[in-house]
Amino acid sequence: PVGRSWKKMLARAAARTLRSARPAATRLSGARWMAEDAAPAGGIPSKLTLNLLAPHEAIFHKQEVDMVIIPGAAGMFGVLPGHVPTISELKPGLLEVTVAPGDTQKFFISSGFAFAHANSTLDICAVEAVKLDDLDQSAVESGKAQAEKELASQTDEVEKAKAQIAVDTYTAMAEALSLK
Repeated sequence: PVGRSWKKMLARAAARTLRSARPAATRLSGARWMAEDAAPAGGIPSKLTLNLLAPHEAIFHKQEVDMVIIPGAAGMFGVLPGHVPTISELKPGLLEVTVAPGDTQKFFISSGFAFAHANSTLDICAVEAVKLDDLDQSAVESGKAQAEKELASQTDEVEKAKAQIAVDTYTAMAEALSLK
């Protein structure tokens, strides 16, 4: 009981300090004040600067784009200029890059991380990234069938986990192709 009250007092004191440190104009509820504090002094730019990197190439390097839709581990999310700084683990899925109205490029990514910075720069580091048009539907279907067969036959936990990753990745590829 004594330890808990000490922790509550410390938390309240920290909260008061943070509140008093913010200028009155930015005292808004929730995370919104953080977004405004993160915006550059000149305001929010009209474009997002994208770096999409795979180990073997830089697919986009300092490319100005309108929006990026990302398959995050917690779900799909979009990033626009002025996005709150964020770090997100990526799951296998469809990455959509809107370069300009009517010009959308689609990629399948296997995994990685996305870093949205306060200066409207988005860095996406993917383990593998492939243009969606370069995926072969029949190869994906046969790969998924093989991975499911492999998963069903495994008794070793580590091999089961590897097979499950393959099934999940092929399933995500098939779903991305169906959204084409």
